[in-house]
Amino acid sequence: MRIRILDLVPVIETKGIAGAIEDRKKLGKILDEKTEGLIRLEVACIDKGTASIESNYDEALNVPYILRKVKWAEENDYDAVVLDCFGDPGLDAARELVEIPVIGANQAAIHMASQLAGRFSVINILPETEHLIRSLIMKYGLIQNLASIRTIHIPVLELESNPELTVEKAVKAAEKAVLEDGAYSVVLGCTGMSPLVDAIKTHFTELGVHVPIIEPLRAAIYTAAAVVLSGLSHSKVAFMSPRNKFRKIEEF
Repeated sequence: MRIRILDLVPVIETKGIAGAIEDRKKLGKILDEKTEGLIRLEVACIDKGTASIESNYDEALNVPYILRKVKWAEENDYDAVVLDCFGDPGLDAARELVEIPVIGANQAAIHMASQLAGRFSVINILPETEHLIRSLIMKYGLIQNLASIRTIHIPVLELESNPELTVEKAVKAAEKAVLEDGAYSVVLGCTGMSPLVDAIKTHFTELGVHVPIIEPLRAAIYTAAAVVLSGLSHSKVAFMSPRNKFRKIEEF
């Protein structure tokens, strides 16, 4: 048995996410080795759209191309798709479109944080994305577990341009979330932050504070693997397939 998971990065590929793409390729090799070939992770970006998603507008522009790639994944025998963005762009629509599991990074991460710690904080990138994150947490029914949202004021495409500054700001935000806001777990609020996990863990170890640091992409990937291994997928009663009707658009 082999589980094929498509890590769908729901933006166009640019130099600004080169490090993130490399991180995912390394993760794919690690998963292949650790599971002795059971889990195969493959990475793909969308063909058209924006270079990052930092607003509802960006999401609206990218969703058609996200859905196209999700449908392609099902047609090409992938067992699951992970939406590699903390905004879970197009998640519900994707679940309506296909029958294979589609897992959102935000939903997977905050549920994992709630299971492991109960109360969590999110390390956010920009002020304009805070309401998007808060809205999703409310939608997923976990707003009562949210201790705070701490913002580091660095756009997605600049996270890699000054790694030391990004790490410094993320570490400080995480420390304040735990020591001042009362968070029992920290969730990174952007999948582009995946390279920061080790630095944040090391900082808390030095402080003698032991809290789970949840990286949303990995939370989504491991959730996808568990769902596939359990022989499950999302409910097609909750996410019914769209009715056939006249649509003056490019169909998927």
